[in-house]
Amino acid sequence: MEKSVGVRVSSSTNFLLEENYKDMKKSSKPLFIFELANNHNGKLERGIRIISEIKKQTELYKNDFDFAFKLQYRNLETFIHPDYKKPGEIKCINRLIENKLSNDYLLTLKNEITKQGFTAICTAFDEDSVDLILEHGFEIIKIASCSFCDSKLMEKIFKTNLPVIASTAGVKLEEIDKAVEFFLHNGKSLSLMHCIAQYPTQRENLQLNQIDLLKFRYPQVKIGYSTHEYFDMDTIKIAIAKGAVIFEKHVGLNDYPGSINNYSATPEQIGQWLKSAKEAFDACGITGERYKPTQSELGFLQNLSRGIFASKNINKGEKINSSNTFLAVPSLKNQILPANISENKEFKAKNDIKSDSPILFSDVEVLEKIKSLI
Repeated sequence: MEKSVGVRVSSSTNFLLEENYKDMKKSSKPLFIFELANNHNGKLERGIRIISEIKKQTELYKNDFDFAFKLQYRNLETFIHPDYKKPGEIKCINRLIENKLSNDYLLTLKNEITKQGFTAICTAFDEDSVDLILEHGFEIIKIASCSFCDSKLMEKIFKTNLPVIASTAGVKLEEIDKAVEFFLHNGKSLSLMHCIAQYPTQRENLQLNQIDLLKFRYPQVKIGYSTHEYFDMDTIKIAIAKGAVIFEKHVGLNDYPGSINNYSATPEQIGQWLKSAKEAFDACGITGERYKPTQSELGFLQNLSRGIFASKNINKGEKINSSNTFLAVPSLKNQILPANISENKEFKAKNDIKSDSPILFSDVEVLEKIKSLI
């Protein structure tokens, strides 16, 4: 990953980038990822219940979105330094230790994800976990922001040939440049997530304009948004309007005090979140091409567009020009409009046209002017 080129990718990668972009266009459904993390609270049954409850909320939107569930894998025996394996002052390490699940339980959760029809995604925090992810049959591998510059782990993940989604919280642009160039140059699938590593993220720190930056800098890559803010339904709409197509949110159950953190959403809140997302996508409309106006819109524009009218009686065979016409509203169906006039066309009356009458296409012969070669 030595070469940093940013958006100026080398010519040898152009074909791969173009093909990757075509593949992106084919995949039209946005992807919503539900992050289970440690919200199972170390209980297998609780994890399965969360998956089942979220599944109910997605049913209404299965034709609009794709859905995935994500786990996190760490080999805690080697991931945590021996001096910190007992509960101490570092809250996040305490939570990892308290909510540890066996590999068999993790596989059961993964199988439940697949059984419920979700795409199975897993974040690898160390090399041993990459092997376990492959063994358990996950479909996509995730790189956490804290691991983005972990070259040893990145190399291991790269060799899996699984599609990769990487969060970018706090990562320098030159490091993102290296990763994008390295993955795409080698024909690998990579998506990037804007993310802020503050739990929860305050509204003034969301930095949603970073979605614009990532989309502009890496046009061949799908860009998403990994959320850690307090639950609301505004942020998802902004992210969608900026062009994000992958969304990740922590999920859990709020069934007893302390059972869910303040940056995770309940199944009921996820239902609201998806409704808000659907409304935003509907409002944003199509991407990558010009929209097709409705007949209602065309009719409205027709009424406000000026049409060409005869300013005096025009005889059959007479040329139609500014000397014998005027512009006014409303224009009528099949009437010649200013937009229909060009330097290489002229109109000649096929019939007598009375003064103040609209000039219709059925009343004229359209002649193509022969341009002079001199």
